[in-house]
Amino acid sequence: MSDQSQISATVSAATKERLDRFTNSHGLKKNYVVEQALLYFMEARRELPDEALVPARLVLEDRAFERLVESLERPAAPTSALRELMRGQGH
Repeated sequence: MSDQSQISATVSAATKERLDRFTNSHGLKKNYVVEQALLYFMEARRELPDEALVPARLVLEDRAFERLVESLERPAAPTSALRELMRGQGH
């Protein structure tokens, strides 16, 4: 008997294309890449607190999105504390 098992997952066409290109360019088997990715993901979820993992997709209300865009387009000037931190002088 084999110690392997088959799973099935549905992914976007874009993700499949990226996987195909990645495995071809690196000479790897898809099974290996998928298994390694699952193991890394599960280990990270076990070791890191939930708040350390940022979701791949964030959903914002329109008003919050507009504020985010505005802050990116017109960032605030750096504070003296930020300048010190970036110079390595922070506490």
